[in-house]
Amino acid sequence: MMQSGLSTEHGIRQSKTSPGFLHSNSTSHTWPFSAIAELIDNAYDPDVAARQLFIDMEKIGETQCLTFTDNGAGMTPDKLHKMLSFGFCEKVEINGHKPVGHYGNGFKSGSMRLGKDAMVFTKNGKFMIVGFLSQTYLKSIQAETVIVPIVPFDTAEIMVKTIDSDPSLEAITKYSIFKSKQELMEQFEKIPRKGTRIIIYNIRRTSDGRPEFDFSDDKDIRIPDDVIDEQAGKKFRRQDRRQDYSPECDYSLRAYCSILYLNPKMQIMLRGQKVKTFKIAKSLNNTEKDVYKPQWLPRPVKITFGFSPQKHHYGIMMYHRNRLIKGYERVGPQLKAGRQGLGVIGVIQCDFLQPTHNKQDFDYTKEYRSTIAALGQKLTDYWLQKKGNTRSSSPAAAMGSEDDEPAPSPDQLWVQCDNTECLKWRKLPEQWNNKKLPDKWYCHMNPDPNFRSCSVPEEAEDDPDEEIAGPSYDKSVKRQLERERREEKWKKEQKQQMEIAEKERLLKQKDRQLQRLGAQIQQSIQQNQAADKKPSQQDLVRAEIEMNRRKQMETQFHKMAVELKKQENQLQKQREDLLQAQQVAHHWQQRAEAAVSHATASQRTPRQHQAGPSRVVSQKRPASNSFSNASASKAPRMDDSDDDCILVEDDDLAKTETASSVRVKTEICHIGVQTDPADVVRVSASTVREVATLSTVEQRQKLMEQTKQLKTLRRNVGRLIGVLVPELSLEDNDIDMESESVDELLKQVLDANKN
Repeated sequence: MMQSGLSTEHGIRQSKTSPGFLHSNSTSHTWPFSAIAELIDNAYDPDVAARQLFIDMEKIGETQCLTFTDNGAGMTPDKLHKMLSFGFCEKVEINGHKPVGHYGNGFKSGSMRLGKDAMVFTKNGKFMIVGFLSQTYLKSIQAETVIVPIVPFDTAEIMVKTIDSDPSLEAITKYSIFKSKQELMEQFEKIPRKGTRIIIYNIRRTSDGRPEFDFSDDKDIRIPDDVIDEQAGKKFRRQDRRQDYSPECDYSLRAYCSILYLNPKMQIMLRGQKVKTFKIAKSLNNTEKDVYKPQWLPRPVKITFGFSPQKHHYGIMMYHRNRLIKGYERVGPQLKAGRQGLGVIGVIQCDFLQPTHNKQDFDYTKEYRSTIAALGQKLTDYWLQKKGNTRSSSPAAAMGSEDDEPAPSPDQLWVQCDNTECLKWRKLPEQWNNKKLPDKWYCHMNPDPNFRSCSVPEEAEDDPDEEIAGPSYDKSVKRQLERERREEKWKKEQKQQMEIAEKERLLKQKDRQLQRLGAQIQQSIQQNQAADKKPSQQDLVRAEIEMNRRKQMETQFHKMAVELKKQENQLQKQREDLLQAQQVAHHWQQRAEAAVSHATASQRTPRQHQAGPSRVVSQKRPASNSFSNASASKAPRMDDSDDDCILVEDDDLAKTETASSVRVKTEICHIGVQTDPADVVRVSASTVREVATLSTVEQRQKLMEQTKQLKTLRRNVGRLIGVLVPELSLEDNDIDMESESVDELLKQVLDANKN
């Protein structure tokens, strides 16, 4: 209990628990019977160790209430305070009796799931304490945190004074259904010398105002099939079933309480009638044991298999610390369509798994999944051994026939003594299996004289924690099926090996064929290469044509080379002639200049007849150009204005005055200078120079034309060389203009062509 305004010893305010938490905490129980189981567990746990628990529906005044009354050890005020608070759990194992609760939240979540208000009355022999856990009360006073009024009384019904006893009593009498101290004392009278009584009212109702429980059966409390949870939108019956049917324990509290504990140690009275509890592991037919020993467990766990007397009640009963967590959980073949696994029940104590906070399932861990898978496999082994055909492993043989039904009675019949001080389980002889037992049975009614007294200890039975070496039955069918599977696997492997061997043989055969084909292809390639080296007739014809063409070109080349040599010789000769002509012109120029000088001297002195073969007299103005200037000019120009003449006197010529002499004169002075053939030939000095120059210019022009022809010839020779010997890559300017270079090049070309 946490109260507003209280501080710890450290001076820091305590955390508050909102009243709304009571409701939200209760929603963990989606199935109403799981909330009732929390209250039953509190009476069963070793700290209370109740021998009897009475569950009933009572009317207190006009209020319909659920009541739970046990004859356990009761509680002290401090223990009651912790039970009504959150997170306190001091339960420990006593004499091998392991507590179910270990979260410290079961009473709060369970009681608030069943109703909005709960009253707790407890007696421990020294005190009588009443506690009040109420959502209605907290809402009425607008409490900010959960407040639980607790009032202690002594055995003389006198209230024990505490710091909050008076306000707590006032709150209880004002806001609960009990309006006076006397009414509270009446509830204590319904408890034996020690024990606890829990009253829950304002029972939860559906949206149409009906309570979630059906109290019409005066021997049972049931969940109607048509009642829907308005919050979850689901039926109140368990919704985690994978099968279509619902076992009776899903909607009958009596059926649920009968299997709630693996080894019942407490008598449950439901609505005044004893719940016929039974050891489910001892109530099966064809019972066998198996073991589950995973690597992560220190020791193997025992599993009990058998056929249930009820045809549709089958699956795995999974207990934790003697308390049922999951009932009729189908595994393995039971999840599939068909009859395989029909009617088989397995019982296992799963203390190695962790249950959820509402104790209706296990945490979905790797260990849980491994356990479910192993249970399915072992259930299959059991079914095949009991129902399967040892000669056939077909599914049809393992399914069983429609007439196969479980035996009507269990292998063993165990009954519990109704003496609340005894409550021992006794094993009855086989002849009692078909006999009807009385509603109340005691040890003195046992036909076995060795166990006919309540003081005699219980018969030895299999301890749930007992270690076993292995299965209690011979799994011959499983071994046979395994042998058949191994044989089938071996045959399949042999067939696969044969197929592999055949494939390898075919592959090798294809490989050899490919090798032969590759050799043929290689040989063909070599033959083709050899055929390519040996020319065909067509190739020979083309080669011959090419050879002839080259020969023709070589012949033409030789002719052109000879012609080129000839023209070079002619050009050399013309060069020599030009040089000679220049010398002649120079000679005539000197003679002309000498004649002019002589004529000038004669004009200064009296003219005298000079003896000799001929006389030259000239009259001349100073010459405008010398021979060198005339010879240097590309186009010598005749000076027509120069009318100076050279007088040539020849006695023989003058005497005869023949026509030939006139022609000679005319040729010398061909520019139109007329002389008297009888006297003297007058020639202009410039005309004499032009005559000499004229011969030189003509020779030069001719020489230039021949040079041009020679270049053209050389260009053709270069092209021809490029055709004959492409690798030389000769251009026009690669050919030397000198004859020696041309000869050397021709020689190189001819040598390359031969190679």
